[in-house]
Amino acid sequence: MVHASCGGHRYSSGVDMVVHDLSTHRRSDRFEVWREVICREFTPLTPETESIVDGGFDARVELRPLGSTNRAVLESVGQRIAHGEKEVAHTGEGVYFVNVQLAGTCRVRTESAGAVNVVPGQFTVVDTTRPYWFDYEGPWRVMSYQVPHSCLAQSGLPQAPTIGRPLDTCAGTGLALTSIMKALWELAPDESTSSGLHLERAFYATVAAVLGETWGTAADSSSAITAAATEYIRTHLGDPELSVSVVARALSVSPRTVHYAFSKGASFATVLREHRLAAIAAVLRDPNNSAGISRIAIRHGMVDASSFSRAFRQQYSMSARDYRAQARRSA
Repeated sequence: MVHASCGGHRYSSGVDMVVHDLSTHRRSDRFEVWREVICREFTPLTPETESIVDGGFDARVELRPLGSTNRAVLESVGQRIAHGEKEVAHTGEGVYFVNVQLAGTCRVRTESAGAVNVVPGQFTVVDTTRPYWFDYEGPWRVMSYQVPHSCLAQSGLPQAPTIGRPLDTCAGTGLALTSIMKALWELAPDESTSSGLHLERAFYATVAAVLGETWGTAADSSSAITAAATEYIRTHLGDPELSVSVVARALSVSPRTVHYAFSKGASFATVLREHRLAAIAAVLRDPNNSAGISRIAIRHGMVDASSFSRAFRQQYSMSARDYRAQARRSA
């Protein structure tokens, strides 16, 4: 068995995508490089493995920092990874890691939840200020997002969340969370402040809601559904059939649940209309886009010309044609 440990650490603070591919290193160095990478980029960890054979040790890490969230996808071979009392003592700022199992099986052990098996279609949350242990039986792949404690506290996370439980990604708030994680993964590090910040806040709120749901907190669950539904709207504006029923089906919840989630603020219909109009307005402001206004509206799901004209004028106090002309004069 090969064993390695590390002490202090730093969290990745760069803005560019970073890939650590161990296949580019000498076989004899790969496990040591792996140990250094996971300690430096994540948190103090002690990996152990019996998987170093003639082919060497294999692993790959892709990092995509975005704001306070460090996005990562890791893949490697069977091993045990410890974040015990010794590692906790060397941990700096407390963070949570949201780990989505993409391939392989992980035996996760925490003090609060005991030992559980996590399989593809499930995720767990671990806390770097508490001990945890991962046991991967064979090849595995995980999407892992770093979330500072302070960010979840701002989203209303309960004081003592239950950590380490396997949660499903196929329905409800679990689906909401992983949908936002996938959307965040596609954002470039220099994505516009509005897009990146909106998704990042939705992610924090949804993580808090998922953990809150462990105690059956309906209000937190609604926040997660609202965030996920809004993100679904944002990425499906061109679907003229987009409706509460369509979104509910995508999130595996009832239409009534979606309506309730939007009941504390703007209605579903209002959010959908405003997102469509904002997207259309952005295209109209683009001096390089010469498409007809009706075609632009249709591409964003507004197929009724008269309804679109009324809605646009109500939102921007002028016609779409005048809006485009004004934007071009100001450019």
